[in-house]
Amino acid sequence: MTVDTVDRAVTLPGALEFIGRCAGYACVLLGAAWLAWPWSLAPTAAVTLMATGALIWSWWHPASFGRASGCLRGWIWRRAIVRDWETVCARCGLAEIEVPAVRRSRVAFPHVELQVRPALGQTISDFEGAAEAVRSGVGASRVRVEACGTRDVLLTFTVGDPLRLSFDARPAAALEQLDAVPMGRREDGLEWRLAIGPHTLVAGSSGSGKGSVFWSLAFGLAPAVHSGRVQLHGIDLKGGMEVLMGRTLFTTTATNAAEAVAVLELLVGWMRERAQRYAGQVRSHVPSVDEPLHVVMIDELAALTAYCPERDLQRRAETAINLLCSQGRAPGFMVFACLQDPRKEVIPARGLFTQMVGLRLKDLSETSMVLGETAVLSGAHCHRIPRDMPGTGYVLPEEGGHPIRVRAGFASDRAIREVADRFATSAAVPIVVPDPDPQDRPRRTRSSEVAS
Repeated sequence: MTVDTVDRAVTLPGALEFIGRCAGYACVLLGAAWLAWPWSLAPTAAVTLMATGALIWSWWHPASFGRASGCLRGWIWRRAIVRDWETVCARCGLAEIEVPAVRRSRVAFPHVELQVRPALGQTISDFEGAAEAVRSGVGASRVRVEACGTRDVLLTFTVGDPLRLSFDARPAAALEQLDAVPMGRREDGLEWRLAIGPHTLVAGSSGSGKGSVFWSLAFGLAPAVHSGRVQLHGIDLKGGMEVLMGRTLFTTTATNAAEAVAVLELLVGWMRERAQRYAGQVRSHVPSVDEPLHVVMIDELAALTAYCPERDLQRRAETAINLLCSQGRAPGFMVFACLQDPRKEVIPARGLFTQMVGLRLKDLSETSMVLGETAVLSGAHCHRIPRDMPGTGYVLPEEGGHPIRVRAGFASDRAIREVADRFATSAAVPIVVPDPDPQDRPRRTRSSEVAS
């Protein structure tokens, strides 16, 4: 999914929202031009042309427009925050002795950073306690507080939302290296790329956009699926409503618990066979047509590990998932699972998933379960993501650092069918559920045995 193809997908909605934001300014401009007529003809014409050009730019390529206009917007925000800093500190209880001095300010839209020297007797805990009041006072949407050196405090305000407008998911160009797949956008304007290899858990409430993340991964891997370097295995216990929409992308599909267990146990067998061949020869897997990367995509994991009414199938599914997550990365097996409830009793193997994506969640405790308390303190507020922004969430970078706010592209039913038809796999494997072992069937009790 390249940036250009994603950007052009935002057409009429982006233009309408831009017009809505600028309607008030346009009325003021036209009123002033009418009062100053005819001396204002040339300036009005120039401003009108500039506004029209900006409108076309925002409509045709909203990401680049956002980056270009972000410099100006960030500069305006920085000046306003620095100007009002003394008043905000006084109202928020940070200026009882003296006002903490602003030593440095920097803009990296949508973020404005303030490096502050606390007053004598103040600590970073004072700023953490007043963070919400300071955020509200300056009008920012979020704030992050962290230490900067031995004495200073760094306040990072988020003053814009480049992820507000939705966009369509598109298949990526052919990837030579399958180390990461483009999924959408990051808040800082860069492309969001999901690492391929680490077992990934996507947690989000109903309607949070798990389907967007699910299909963004499938779209990103679609060219490699078509070439044979990747095989997708889809498990959807909601009757196949999600996975069967793009059936031809998947080597195997499962729509009930018995089929899901058959798929998982088949993959465990393949994994063990490959690991035996690699022993003493290869330490890490490189995807190829002969040795493809296997990606298990599970739409609702809890339906298999917690809510399955057949205890034997549930036990076998948990065992297979644990084996794939604990042994699968080196021989080229990856598990990508989505679920609504991130509690440990629902997904006992949660600790085996090393890459987490937190979409909109119910409360602070669920956010901490998925991303950890440190991420929450660093600004990952999954429980505050608006309902009208599906596909928006937070991820933790592999190299460490603060959580990153991201958004996956929207995949329509039509787009899923088109991508599945265009990049269909040639390695489809039918799944046959074996009949239960006669020894495992309940044996009828004879009347003579009862009498005895």
